[in-house]
Amino acid sequence: MKKKLIILISILAVLAAGAYIGRGLWAGRPASDRLASGAPASKKCETIYTCAMHPQIIRHHPGNCPICGMPLVKKVIPAAGQAGRPAAGMGNMSGTPGIGNITSVAIDPRERMLANVATSPVREETLSQEMDTVGTIAVDERNIRKISARYAGRIEKLDVNVTGQYVRKGQELFTIYSPEIVATEKEYLIARASEERLESSDFKEVASGTAGVLQAARTRMKLWGLTDAQIERLDKTGKVTDSVSVFSPVSGTVTNISARQGDYVSEGAEVFTVTDLSRVWMEADIYEYQLPKAAMGSRVEVETDAYPGRMFTGRISFIDPSVNPQTRTIKVRADLFNPRGLLKPDMFVTAKVFSPPVRGVVVPTSAVLYTGNGNVAWVEDRPGVFTVRSVTVGVRSGDKFQILAGLRPGERVVTQGGFLIDSEAQLRESAAAGGMANMPGMAPSPPAQEQKKQTMPGMNM
Repeated sequence: MKKKLIILISILAVLAAGAYIGRGLWAGRPASDRLASGAPASKKCETIYTCAMHPQIIRHHPGNCPICGMPLVKKVIPAAGQAGRPAAGMGNMSGTPGIGNITSVAIDPRERMLANVATSPVREETLSQEMDTVGTIAVDERNIRKISARYAGRIEKLDVNVTGQYVRKGQELFTIYSPEIVATEKEYLIARASEERLESSDFKEVASGTAGVLQAARTRMKLWGLTDAQIERLDKTGKVTDSVSVFSPVSGTVTNISARQGDYVSEGAEVFTVTDLSRVWMEADIYEYQLPKAAMGSRVEVETDAYPGRMFTGRISFIDPSVNPQTRTIKVRADLFNPRGLLKPDMFVTAKVFSPPVRGVVVPTSAVLYTGNGNVAWVEDRPGVFTVRSVTVGVRSGDKFQILAGLRPGERVVTQGGFLIDSEAQLRESAAAGGMANMPGMAPSPPAQEQKKQTMPGMNM
């Protein structure tokens, strides 16, 4: 019995010593190993839920992002007391507008594949400066002619009495009776008869004075608009006409009739307005950022739904020197050829403006990210390492941007997944600074090896 008791005590001593040694070895293992073995690590790590697109959203329970509605991603991070550990993949700490302090992020191939990150080379190309806009057709003000009464009188007859009617140059418009015209015609006929009688007179001074009166009357009738044919008819018939016909000085469309048959008009009163519509204006409003694409003399192609497939061409002839304060737009005007008057005033049209092309450094528009303090692009300096750059953007042509500063030809820029890289940089900056650890509901980002414990495939940053 005593022998059995000694054996039992020995066995218990060996078990106690083994437990003591095992406890010491377990305590010395890293926290990540203990996590892998299933041991609790609540004192060293904690679990948070954050949004991949909005890393500032951090919660301690599952749910959806209050901004975009995406499911929150689970992350295991160091506890508040362990926040001083640096984030894996962190690069230079120089500070970039809109990004914070982190300017470089390292992403392993698996994370890159899950984030669907794509890059494209920076090229030097020639960009065509095409601009699409809409506008309206307007009358070319240089082709508007006002036909007025050159003397007081009464409208006896309107030969053209419909607005919109087309008239040719020299076509009779209206007939007017004027006492002044009648008196001048009589004066002219008397002077002509006197000149004929005194032609063989010995008194040359009298004949010369009569010739002067005749010429003065002829000149006055010419100034009043009588044609050479009307004066010649007066010479042939020797009879004064009670009314005088007025003819159109230009070809065009009658756009206004201000007097009607029987109306009395004073000298200078407007009677007709005739507009030549063989050339018209296209007026369009463009925004301030489009102004470089609307240079003087730029070619314009105009289309309208009224004539599908038909193109009207012209060139920009005017750019308004001021900006409309209500719409923040600038009016531009183009001269267009209008054969057969197909384009009508106030007609809606679509226009394409072709300005001289520009050459420079070019990237896809998706490579440029807009931040609060400027534009940036992520550049792949070496495989898997991305650095943020501030860029200055020039003109845009289709899906490409001209880059004035910040990038060089041959570099590779991120064209897909840039926002995800930016979010990763912000998370890692928070983990490095530990600045959110003391805020309610906030905690820094985990090291790279612990970030892989996410529950949503494809959202790894």
